[in-house]
Amino acid sequence: MSWLTRSPIQHPYRSLISVFVLWKAFLLLLALLTPGPGYDTSTTLAQWHRNTSDIQGLIPTILRQISTKLTRWDAIYFTEAARRGHLFEQEWAFSYAFSKFISLLAAGSEHTGTFSYEFKESALGVAVAYVAHATSAVILHRLVCTFLPGMQGRRLAFIAACLHILSPGGLFLSAPNAESPYSLLSFTGALLFARSFSVSGISTSSQDGLLVLAGITYGISAAVRGNGLLNGVVFLEEAIRVFYAFTRDFSFPKLRRLAAVGFAGICTGLGFVLPQYIAYQHFCDNHNPTGEVSSREWCRRAIPSIYSFVQDHYWDNGFLRYWTLPNLPLFALASPMLAILVYSFFWTLNVESCDTTKRAFPTGQLTDRLLRSLATPQIILTVMVFFCNHVQIITRLSSGFPVWYVWIAALIVDSHTASSSAKGHLKRSGYGRIIVQYMVIYAAVQGVLFASFLPPA
Repeated sequence: MSWLTRSPIQHPYRSLISVFVLWKAFLLLLALLTPGPGYDTSTTLAQWHRNTSDIQGLIPTILRQISTKLTRWDAIYFTEAARRGHLFEQEWAFSYAFSKFISLLAAGSEHTGTFSYEFKESALGVAVAYVAHATSAVILHRLVCTFLPGMQGRRLAFIAACLHILSPGGLFLSAPNAESPYSLLSFTGALLFARSFSVSGISTSSQDGLLVLAGITYGISAAVRGNGLLNGVVFLEEAIRVFYAFTRDFSFPKLRRLAAVGFAGICTGLGFVLPQYIAYQHFCDNHNPTGEVSSREWCRRAIPSIYSFVQDHYWDNGFLRYWTLPNLPLFALASPMLAILVYSFFWTLNVESCDTTKRAFPTGQLTDRLLRSLATPQIILTVMVFFCNHVQIITRLSSGFPVWYVWIAALIVDSHTASSSAKGHLKRSGYGRIIVQYMVIYAAVQGVLFASFLPPA
């Protein structure tokens, strides 16, 4: 990683695309060279996999093979829902918005005749994942540059963006999954949120407009992945701060800011609620010929959320349910990522007095506040996954949260700025290189497991 810290970084986006292409090519090669369908043959049972009559030519054959290798695990649900819609309750655990988007792309490609093969939903889902992942790396670079200006900030931003490319999410960020689109939307929302602040503390109307756009973007991210709802916490914090300032001294800019943050929070919530409402209409708001309401158990709840019901009923998620002895290896597998997320959160609480941070980049009051705000959804997700979910999924869910990338980047930069006499600091900064090695090794091993349909990918 030493070459990443050379300054100045003259062409960051060109360099990021180069890193992206090389890394993705490596992971794709691993997937294509992985033998056999693995222990689960779900993908090979798909109609588009069994029917090869319309596959003619080298490029379609390669695309079909790539689609087969990358349509694993959750991607099967996404692509099937894109092909014929969400039919069964358990499918609503997988993004209605993302599947609908792929369905629209597939319909458009078939209508125009540009891509009409039966495996088009899988192939287009892969394409969307690649584009979204590359773009999210660029957006993360812009985000870090926003609150860390100057050459040192550009260097750290470039490293953080590279770390996102090397995310332990691995092939989940290349497959027709929601991880890459969520990362793009999450980083874009964070960028708009960061740019909505003024150094003077008094926001302009255009900055308040950016805050609303951040809420809309976060709302779309919540529609793509349910945990995107956690991003709304940043608006709650801003609302409390503005309301406190508003009660002390009334002004129209403060009132406008309070209205903007309230609307942004509503938009974020709607992104989570709207898919639930569509599901409610599909399963609950209907009648049989006798006029009686045909209703599932979750339809009669005070808050009829199909998402929470599916997670509980089909995937057995719940408080401490995953805490069983057979799952202990999965906790061990997730422990490095859990530790990274927790440690980077506490780093943001003490960022202004941290020696490592001072050597890596200069911070200010606004930078410290933004880092803490953006780290809050990250720690909430970490606690929720640790106590209530299948814990190993944290390695890919973490890909859409920006702060831990910044923390690791600061460790790496610090390893090149600390004096040789600062042995304790050099030891701590060496953790950055160890984490990068973990990310690369984990993503490579996970890529083989993913393509072979073997757990615990």
